[in-house]
Parts: sequence; structure tokens; C-alpha cells
Amino acid sequence: MKKLINMTVFSHDMDRFEDRGALKDFYKSRGLDGLELQVLWNERLPEKIPQEDVVGVHLRMFPYWLDLWRSDEDALLQEFDKPENWEVYYEGKDKSSILNRLEKELDIAQALNAEYVVFHVSDCRFTETYHNVFHYSDETVIDASCEVINTLLDGKNYTFKFLVENLWWPGLTLTRPEMTERLLRGIHTAQKGIMLDTGHLLHTNLELRTEKEGIDYINKMLDAHGPLCDYICGMHLQQSLSGAYVQKIAQNPPDLKESFWDRFCQCSEHIFNIDAHLPFTHPEVNALIQRISPEYLTLELVSADSVEHGQKLDRQLMALK
Repeated sequence: MKKLINMTVFSHDMDRFEDRGALKDFYKSRGLDGLELQVLWNERLPEKIPQEDVVGVHLRMFPYWLDLWRSDEDALLQEFDKPENWEVYYEGKDKSSILNRLEKELDIAQALNAEYVVFHVSDCRFTETYHNVFHYSDETVIDASCEVINTLLDGKNYTFKFLVENLWWPGLTLTRPEMTERLLRGIHTAQKGIMLDTGHLLHTNLELRTEKEGIDYINKMLDAHGPLCDYICGMHLQQSLSGAYVQKIAQNPPDLKESFWDRFCQCSEHIFNIDAHLPFTHPEVNALIQRISPEYLTLELVSADSVEHGQKLDRQLMALK
């Protein structure tokens, strides 16, 4: 099992390290193997990235994309106010912008000899993030995601594993085994698998309050999936028990901002409050990892700077001893 940290090429992460050696020492000194890296499709990799240590590439799928894929301009106008806003957001006018971005990132992953890529199977309109009443079903999001994935992969000779990640919005939630099976059956490539995000799975049960309850719930969902668990190749290990927060907000949701970009920032802050990416430190977390026995374990933590990141990593690693 390779143990990794999450990293992006954005200045928010890159500015934390003086040079490549400093970044490499940050994880190697903790006994970790390398990086799961989020890249930018239209920019070169920063010199600070130790490319030989990039084990996985996290594809930057849009949280909200299905209306663009379906060319539903009425729905897009309701979310974005005007076409210029979605052209900026998607870096294009139509669904080709989704494929173009992902194709470039897949090519980067192949050039890096990455062992796997991660793809979110989910869709949520910005205006749906607060009330959790969704326009699209799991089935619709999964079937459309299969269209995207197969368009990208069919006829290609990529060598990496293509791992689909669960979220708590419509799509792959890992709470409905029949939907997990539908997704896996719909993806053509044999190099397919699952990246289980523990925190995202916790968000599907708003009654959870403790890490112990969270571990029991994850085990319950694994039990329900039975042999489908064999497809789990990787884990994003993190937790954020935010059910009480979500329930409180749902009782009195705020008014959404008038302009799109203000709404976007408002909803993004709300999502970060739900999905805090904290260390998962309960003593039974080791047994959970051993049960799944993933090839890749990414300690996926969110932090403001390298000091905070290091402190959170050390807390997580202490729990894994």
C-alpha cells in the first residue's frame, strides 16, 4: 500500500515550499511515498513538483456540469445569470470544454506515468447545495458520467487505473450498491476501480456525530456492497462530522446572493464547511483500512499552510501506528 498526500499545483500550495527538495522532504520525512496531484490542464507543472513521486492525478471535474453536457441553456441561465459567466467558469461555451480539459489532464497523467487518476461522479447545481433537493437522480448522473468517461477512454492506451470517487450529491454515493454496480458496468475500460472517500461517505448520513459512529456506518455500507468492495483500489482518508451543521442550515437556509459570482463564493464556503477534510483518528480506523486493503491511501487533508498541514498529517499518522 502506497501512502500519499494530496497536493495541487495552485499557488496556495506551491508557495508553501521553497523548492522541490523542501516539498519532497515534507512527505518523505514522514515516511510517505508521494503525491496525489491536482493539475492544471493549460499550464506546465511547477518546477517544485517532484514528478517521479506523482503516483496519482486527481482530475478537476466540475461539481456542476450536467446541464452544460445536455446543452440545457434555460437551466444554465438560471444558475449563471448570463452566458458569459458559464463561458468563464467552464472555459468554453459548450460540452466540448469538459472533454477538452479532461483530455489534457489525462495526457498529463500519462506523461507523468501516474498509476491512477481520480474522477468525481456527481452533479449538483449551485442553488441545490443548501436544501439538498436535487433535479437529477443518481441514475441520470451515473449514465451521463459513463458517457463522458467512455468518450475520453475508448480507443486510448492509457496505462493508469481510472478510479471513480464518491460524493454526497447525486451520482456515486456508495450508499446504493445497485448504483455502484450500474456505474462500474457502464464504464468500458477494464482498468476501472473505486476511490473511497471516507469523509464524503459520512456526509450521506446527517445523524452521525462521532468518529466511532462514522466507522460503523462506513462498515455498514461496505457490508451492503459485498463483492463490489473488490473494486476499491484507493482511499481518501479524512473525516468531517458536519451533519448537525447541515441540519441547522437546512432549517433556515440563507438567501442566495444576487449575482452569480457572489452566489458561487457563498455556496463554495458552505461546501467547505461541510467537507472539512480533518484527520480520522479513532482507534478503529486501522481496522477499516485493513478491511479494505487499498493499493493507495491518500491522507487527504485541507490546511491553510504547511505548518497546519504538517500538524494534521502527524495527527493522522499517529492514529495509523
